[in-house]
Amino acid sequence: MRPLTLRIGPYPKTALRAAVVAACVFCAAVFLGGCGSSSQAPSPAPASPAASSSASSASTLTAAEQQWLTQKGTLQVGAFNDYPPFGFVDKSGAAVGISVDYWKLVAQRLGVKVVFTPVLFADQLDGLKKGRFDTLAGIFPLPERKQWFAFSRPFTTIDTRIYAGAGATGLTTLKALKGAPGAKVAVVKGDSSQQIADAAGLTTLVVKGYPQAVRAVASGAAQAMILDQMVADYYVAQFKVADKVKPVGKPVATGQMTLPVRKDDAVLLGILDKGVAMVGVSEFEAIYQKWMGR
Repeated sequence: MRPLTLRIGPYPKTALRAAVVAACVFCAAVFLGGCGSSSQAPSPAPASPAASSSASSASTLTAAEQQWLTQKGTLQVGAFNDYPPFGFVDKSGAAVGISVDYWKLVAQRLGVKVVFTPVLFADQLDGLKKGRFDTLAGIFPLPERKQWFAFSRPFTTIDTRIYAGAGATGLTTLKALKGAPGAKVAVVKGDSSQQIADAAGLTTLVVKGYPQAVRAVASGAAQAMILDQMVADYYVAQFKVADKVKPVGKPVATGQMTLPVRKDDAVLLGILDKGVAMVGVSEFEAIYQKWMGR
């Protein structure tokens, strides 16, 4: 099975709209979960969205896997509550977005029920560690997380970029941010952005959620932020702060989105790998376009 991919690009600056799609389609070898990190894409690097072109015999559940799902009955999935358009909540508080629609299709193919619980990202990680969740809506397989989790093959990738505030000139690289006296960089607690900033030795302003990071830069509480581009562009448009918060430089990372499980949950990991393989490229693209066009 060879996943096909499209890279996600910048987005229009209209309120409550997420991004448009840039273009290239690649063929990449199957990339098994648990290898790679957000700091460097594999070679050849899959871009967004990644999915199989069709289900194959390798995607068929074994009798033991089918029995495991039957006994389990329902999978508890931790979902984003503030990471639009990938995952957030609607007016009723229900989980919605690209990841939720994608997960529903995976669950349909696997023949299992899922319950989504939208929480802050740090609470997702904690919930998966402690067994509150069986898996999550999507996570980068960072090296720091491998002591607790194992990861499915990736189903999409997302670029992470630096966004600088008005008047913060020259802060276009991690090196420049480190060398800027008094510069604070907003990052989300538990997110890959925090690991990137810490590894680069930056002075950080750690916030609870993604919208808080954007507001910190817009208000001047931080001179810059490191954030996943899809989400940053969404909030910049929603808050109407495009004149105060701007993407600068090149992406500092490319994160592969995977479905994680606890490290000892080998059966579920195998099931989720097959679930990812059961969703075709055109099906993922339809979900992607649904949310990108809003």
